[in-house]
Amino acid sequence: MPSRQLTLPLNDRIATAAHKLAVRFTEDTDLPAHFQRQKDASVKPRKRKKDSDIEKRFRSNVDSWTRLIETMISKIDHAQAWRFVHLLPKIDLPITRITQNKDFCDFIDYLILRRDTEKCETDELGRLALLSVAFQREIEKRVQI
Repeated sequence: MPSRQLTLPLNDRIATAAHKLAVRFTEDTDLPAHFQRQKDASVKPRKRKKDSDIEKRFRSNVDSWTRLIETMISKIDHAQAWRFVHLLPKIDLPITRITQNKDFCDFIDYLILRRDTEKCETDELGRLALLSVAFQREIEKRVQI
């Protein structure tokens, strides 16, 4: 049975992934109240104010992640791009160094391409750096390095 994520149209998949990345990589204090991680279950969620400054910044953040994902998908293999976005590295062989993982090396190559050759914007470069560190950590969690 295919997962729901795979049956969504591409634009919806990108929007969903961008939203998840924005939530994951945003400090709680910069998240709209309805996305903040609740520490106390007895606290009621606050009403959403769609035009608040924090909502506007968060939507801008999601838009930036969306552009990053769209660019990545346009430049590299779709399956690999989605592994990068979802932080799901492909690990085939037993490895003893992070640099033995093809997905990690390909991610770094992509980051260098965007940074040095294509001169991407600072915003995108910062997001790619965040994503690459998280991707590396996922690989390290899954293997004994």
